[in-house]
Amino acid sequence: MTKLNSDTGSSSRWGVRGTEDLGGGLLAFFNLESPIDPKNGTAAGGASSGACNAAAGCAAATGAAFWRRNSYVGLKGSYGEVTLGRNYTAAVIKQAPTLSATPSGINTGMGLTLLSQGISNDFWNSNQIRYDSPRLGPVDFAVHVAAGEGVTGKSYGGNARFLQGPVAVSLSAQKDENLAGKSVTWTILSGTYDFGSFKLHAGADKVDNSDGVVGFVNSNLWTVGGSYKATDLLTLAVQYWTVNEKVGKATSSKLLVLNADYLLSKRSALYVMFGHVDNKDLGLAPLWGNQNFSGAGNVIVANAKSNGLAMGMRHSF
Repeated sequence: MTKLNSDTGSSSRWGVRGTEDLGGGLLAFFNLESPIDPKNGTAAGGASSGACNAAAGCAAATGAAFWRRNSYVGLKGSYGEVTLGRNYTAAVIKQAPTLSATPSGINTGMGLTLLSQGISNDFWNSNQIRYDSPRLGPVDFAVHVAAGEGVTGKSYGGNARFLQGPVAVSLSAQKDENLAGKSVTWTILSGTYDFGSFKLHAGADKVDNSDGVVGFVNSNLWTVGGSYKATDLLTLAVQYWTVNEKVGKATSSKLLVLNADYLLSKRSALYVMFGHVDNKDLGLAPLWGNQNFSGAGNVIVANAKSNGLAMGMRHSF
């Protein structure tokens, strides 16, 4: 398949955000953020909603929403930060700096493997209250709750991080409960060690779906990788992922990602991303890309090997 792809490394989005200084060190803020596919201008995509995402009777929660990435208000002060509305879940997004080694973004690698396990259902949740602590010495933490309000599944989760010198360690846990009362739990542990020009990444997770919640797979994952700053402008990275699904024969699918990221400025970069998958019963895609996971554009093939190569540009504003 040859195509003009999007979202290979990081997802394209646009939005508006603002802050107001309330005095005494207190800030009010808002964030409205929509996905956008720059190759055709659309803003398609379902809305992650925890264990409800793929469950029967939850279609309203998974339909396309314009502000489906973020739509929240909040307060921030010396006590930390509280947000109300649709937001990243604390458990997933706090893993990105330690779990993923690729400088061009988390989609190819972290995004693809978590997608196969069902954890991609939990990147965002609606009707959510989230609290992010300030730095408490070498530690910070975040927790969230989305009660579901009888419309979507419930979600409870959090993350704790240790950040000291060259060492960073991140631990996340989350429980989702669908409208039928069935639940799934998962945990992620990851860390990095910064040697200076080289940063080592490693991580593992476990999904416990003994209730058989639709959209999640009993599985575990481990990964190791690293990034090397070859020059001030060029960063090279490699990362290996394996996902072991616990259904049937308990097979393992493997993904190797190579990434080169070249800065043109602080806001613009060129990148190359290569992915190779050796799939068993649980299929992974070699590259992330919009509309690549169904129909004629499906590049997830179980029990087969495949490769993907993408070259592109990333611009932030």
